[in-house]
Amino acid sequence: MEAVFSCRLIVLVSVLVGCLSTSPPTFAAEFGDIELSIYALGGWPRDESIFNQETTVPGSIQEGYGAGVKAGLFPAALHRMVGLEIDSNAHGGTLSFPNIAGGRNHGTGRSNLLVLNTTFNLILRYPGEQIRPYVGIGVGWSHGTLLNPNIAGRDDKDFDSARTLGHQFLGGGQVFLNSKVFLFGEYRYFSANYHWEGLAMDFRTHYGLMGIGLRF
Repeated sequence: MEAVFSCRLIVLVSVLVGCLSTSPPTFAAEFGDIELSIYALGGWPRDESIFNQETTVPGSIQEGYGAGVKAGLFPAALHRMVGLEIDSNAHGGTLSFPNIAGGRNHGTGRSNLLVLNTTFNLILRYPGEQIRPYVGIGVGWSHGTLLNPNIAGRDDKDFDSARTLGHQFLGGGQVFLNSKVFLFGEYRYFSANYHWEGLAMDFRTHYGLMGIGLRF
């Protein structure tokens, strides 16, 4: 999964770089704004209870960092104020919790955590010439993968992946450097519920994003 995401990121970066010297097509200006962006992100998850082998215990989830790409369409028919984005990102993290299983305390259960998210976002923005604030909501698929888990009492694996629906709320702003290139910053609150073999967790996190984009 990490390799697939890396390939997608490389392809979109190449598209962005290649298009910087290319004039936007006339039909794009008439149809609306098309935007491609890449970004770095930081995730600050909330500590949540973890259901481990029929026992609920308090869990700790450490912050993680990653990157993402997104593409958006803002039709001229909607005055470029309402648009739809497709967004994909990945980041790491770690989780730990008291490993109480079968009525016995096995110390601390630990695992690295890889999170892959792909969402469709509905965006509402103010179409200013230089600064464009926006808000939005999104829904899509989230993959939470345990990497090298050290959890006594379960059939351990090198990894265990859970796929589920996730949703998010977001807000941010774009600052245009010229008519085509912009910088942006964004805040997100993301939510998904992961269910692995004998283990479950409600994942809630705050994201901070900074990136660069290209408008066609």
